[in-house]
Amino acid sequence: MIAIVDDDSGVRGSLDSLLRSAGMRGLGFARAEDLLGSDARATFACVVTDLHMPGMSGLELQAELARRGCPLPVILMTAFPTEAARGQAMAGGAKAFLTKPIDPDALLEAIETVLE
Repeated sequence: MIAIVDDDSGVRGSLDSLLRSAGMRGLGFARAEDLLGSDARATFACVVTDLHMPGMSGLELQAELARRGCPLPVILMTAFPTEAARGQAMAGGAKAFLTKPIDPDALLEAIETVLE
């Protein structure tokens, strides 16, 4: 199960469809706080999250997961990439930093690498 965190319902739906077409299951969350409060958190293999969202950002989610000792791999995505954000994400342990619009093959490759 892959957690999809993005405030855009269209993006969540598209990523869920992509995952299903690749034989994976996704569960979408509109906010990082919703994922952190979910009882399903222990079932996730990784988190695919947007960088910029209302409330907690993707970088803040990554840091909070680490603070809680939750070893979930994180893949960040954004339509507004900066070297500073990329550096912070990778220094925090992100497995990938992808630019929107997301290349489906790049995302699936990043997820498959995490799942190996």
